[in-house]
Amino acid sequence: MEWISHDDRTLREHLAGLKDVVDKILPEKTQSFFDKKELTDLTYNLISYHDIAKASPYFQVYLASALVHKDTGHKYHTTDELRSYIEKNHSHFNKWQNNPELKRHALFGGWLSLFILGEEIGYNLNNFLYLKILQYHHGYLKNFNLQNTNPKNQKDNLLQIASEIDFDSYSTLLKELDLPFKYGNIQNILENFKARRFDMLVMNLKSNKDPVYYFKTLFLYSILLSADKGDMMLNDKSLERRSVPSTIIDEFKKKNIQSTQSINELREKAYQVAVSNMTKLGDHNFFSITLPTGLGKTFTAYKASLVLKEQFCPDFRIIYCLPFTSIIDQNAGIFKKILDSSGIEAENIGIHHHLAVPELTDDSDDSTYSNWEYLTQGWQNEITITTFVQLWESLFACHNRQIRKFHNLANSIIILDEIQAINPELYPAFEFVLESMAKYFNTKFIFVTATQPVILKEKVQELCLIDSEDYFFNNVNRTKIDKTLLNEDLLDESELVHKILDRYHKNPKSTLIICNTIRYSQKVFELINNKIDPDNIFYLSAAIIPFSRENILDDVQKKLSEDEPVILVSTQVVEAGVDIDFDVVYRDFAPLSSINQAAGRCNRNAGKEPSNVFLFKSGKVKIYDPTQLNITEEVLDQFENVIPENEFYKMNSHFFRSIKGRIQDGSHRSECLIDDILTLKFEDVGSNPNYRLFSEDYKSYNFFIPLNDKAEEVWNHYQSLMKIEEHFKRKKQIKLFMPKIMKYVVKVPEYVRVPEQEGRDEAIIFDDNWPEFYNETFGYFIKSEETAVEII
Repeated sequence: MEWISHDDRTLREHLAGLKDVVDKILPEKTQSFFDKKELTDLTYNLISYHDIAKASPYFQVYLASALVHKDTGHKYHTTDELRSYIEKNHSHFNKWQNNPELKRHALFGGWLSLFILGEEIGYNLNNFLYLKILQYHHGYLKNFNLQNTNPKNQKDNLLQIASEIDFDSYSTLLKELDLPFKYGNIQNILENFKARRFDMLVMNLKSNKDPVYYFKTLFLYSILLSADKGDMMLNDKSLERRSVPSTIIDEFKKKNIQSTQSINELREKAYQVAVSNMTKLGDHNFFSITLPTGLGKTFTAYKASLVLKEQFCPDFRIIYCLPFTSIIDQNAGIFKKILDSSGIEAENIGIHHHLAVPELTDDSDDSTYSNWEYLTQGWQNEITITTFVQLWESLFACHNRQIRKFHNLANSIIILDEIQAINPELYPAFEFVLESMAKYFNTKFIFVTATQPVILKEKVQELCLIDSEDYFFNNVNRTKIDKTLLNEDLLDESELVHKILDRYHKNPKSTLIICNTIRYSQKVFELINNKIDPDNIFYLSAAIIPFSRENILDDVQKKLSEDEPVILVSTQVVEAGVDIDFDVVYRDFAPLSSINQAAGRCNRNAGKEPSNVFLFKSGKVKIYDPTQLNITEEVLDQFENVIPENEFYKMNSHFFRSIKGRIQDGSHRSECLIDDILTLKFEDVGSNPNYRLFSEDYKSYNFFIPLNDKAEEVWNHYQSLMKIEEHFKRKKQIKLFMPKIMKYVVKVPEYVRVPEQEGRDEAIIFDDNWPEFYNETFGYFIKSEETAVEII
């Protein structure tokens, strides 16, 4: 029987498939590690060795046994034929049953690959990094140390596998596929391994100041993974590139944006200035688009990136990163409209986050889904729209599913929208990695925000520079920050409501109240609820399921469009890309970057007199970094009680300079992360919670809330999907259904509700007693002050 590698492939087909994918990927890759031939030769070697132990009878009987057990057979062999093969190889079957390690193949391929270099181990980092790439291609990269490398505990298994492989036949197979291969007595390599010499390599890393080995490993590892997955997932092996001309942005704007508002003149000027500057500066690697909120940053960023691609790096992909999933769908919706308007297929765009699914028709087959999954999760599309978390976990990574897309970060244009959302303690490590990506892969970055932090300041080219760096800020006058309430003591809920309603009753205007905690916001809503028209009061927070949040926002938008004086009580969840426009905003004291976001929720189109953003202090500030709060207070003290919008740029500049001096510079967290990168502690880099972009101080659980009949139908269907026996089919169907079920799921902190022990580990939990902690108005609610934790 010919060697088989998967349910539907022979080993020959699989290796040929990897080579086919690699031959399509490599020509478009430029990097500073290898010349073109070296990269091709090295990648071919990785292909040759990565699955060699699948040619052992131990793996063959293991896979045949699995197919017999499932009663599916193989593409080329019936169940009876597989059963017969197992009977003929019953001794290997028995040995594998007694020692399951014999069917593992990745470690064997790693050690055998050292024959590329001859039977004498060369003790340099590159040799062992290639071993690591092969050893861990089915799991995750572990720290580079003796414990994870020394073969002594696996020596007997490796030799047993080697004794059963027909190397001559395998060599002939690879020769027919035009793939390289050398082999010899693996026992020599295993016995010649010197722990002390390897430890010297590890010790030398401590003085290493060059991250070249880290990025070389991620690059090669991702190419091998991408080829391995590509052979399994691509239905037509199509990796053809598609053209997206920059003119589509202008054409869309001409057709769809024809407002006479004066603010549009300023938006258009910013747009044209950014494009003009990009044509002059495109040979650089770092750019910024710093514009006031509502001045068209999204259109400007897309246009600038497409111009950069056309004129300076036509083979580069564009990756648009945003801090929150909710903003991604909004952003992607805009770009899909642009593509549709230009008659360009939406296949050019990939939306990648945990709830992204393909748009399938009833006659779509499994291969269509697999193709979508490969292209989208591998960031293979011309334009990918994704989250900061997805980007972060691909740069600071150890798991293969995260690293698989790394090679498409090389030679790409990465847009970071609202970059200030990143924890400033991690800025130095982020700068370190971005500079490395620019150096090794010529990757280009565009930072987009109204509040630009100090990152790579001397290397960043500002695209919206005209006359002065604050030109566009000086020419807006839509909002003003009012500090008068900050001069008072802390305001409890009743005191705040009294002041808000006193102003509201004298001059009813649409009013947004943003509180720091759910509990405080719920009390504010309760106090207002009976004192104005109940049709004009709304509540919104992360305590409410997405289904209800969408309906609430729709109702609020309708009221605002009719100039109704609505009041929306919320938390900062309303700042995450929610496109609303109020007359007045009240904002609980927070870091200045959040205050800026709050100011962006009113008078966005400059159609009214300057709107007030009143700051107040509830004292509920534990969710924020105290240093950022202190800096905010110090910066605000430098300005008058009322700060007009044309002062915001100066105010923000003061804030981020202080952030750099007191948080970024000398950040211990970043120093540790950089040190782990340099010493190749992949597992720590990818898994240490201190290095994560967003972290929680409390445990929470995903509760399903059956708020209506439709929700109950959704839950019942989800339960039916969970019963699908075939693993990959179940996984696919649940993935496709996830956006529907997550509309009724809310993340509930443990201090509000701890599920029963039996179901505590479920991804989504159904609690029959959900009305005890959740209601339609507030979402989940906290029963007592003693258990309340300050969260959004």
